[in-house]
Amino acid sequence: INHDFEKKVEESAAIGMKYLICPSVDEQATADDYKKLADQFNRCGEICKKAGMRFAYHNHDYDFKMVDGRFAQEIFLKETDDDLVDFEMDFYWVVTAGQDPQKWLKKYAKRFRLCHIKDRIKGATEREASCILGTGSIDLPKILKTAEDKGMQYYFAEQERYDGSNELDSAEKNAEYLKGVKF
Repeated sequence: INHDFEKKVEESAAIGMKYLICPSVDEQATADDYKKLADQFNRCGEICKKAGMRFAYHNHDYDFKMVDGRFAQEIFLKETDDDLVDFEMDFYWVVTAGQDPQKWLKKYAKRFRLCHIKDRIKGATEREASCILGTGSIDLPKILKTAEDKGMQYYFAEQERYDGSNELDSAEKNAEYLKGVKF
């Protein structure tokens, strides 16, 4: 943590932001390396809390790889203080890693407070295969219901691949899909 982080927290709090989110970290070699990052997350959370904000970490597929017999994501969840650190679950990356978002949401209720709602092209084998919400293979209504029941507070539609449409067309289609989802 450096002066820049404290300055970012101060500036973010001044404009009324509720969260500062770490968007990713590099894959680490050992569980101890992930524990060191968790300690850093706790310190970031303390700084954010003093400013009236929250700190969170956004997962990717590599956070669901085993490191010294444990998932990196699990190390983060167990080694961070839930009074200081929240998590933003990206449904797409959890599924891409071969994991079930609902199981993680149930096991760690109230730790995942934010989410990226992202769908995955049916039958895709490549890592980068997001698509318009509701057209892919992820059972979003089921996951969203579990998320709501387990303490999710903030929902963000996200799409990284557009397949001929542009970002605004995709955003409109994703918003229309979400309006019709019952959870």
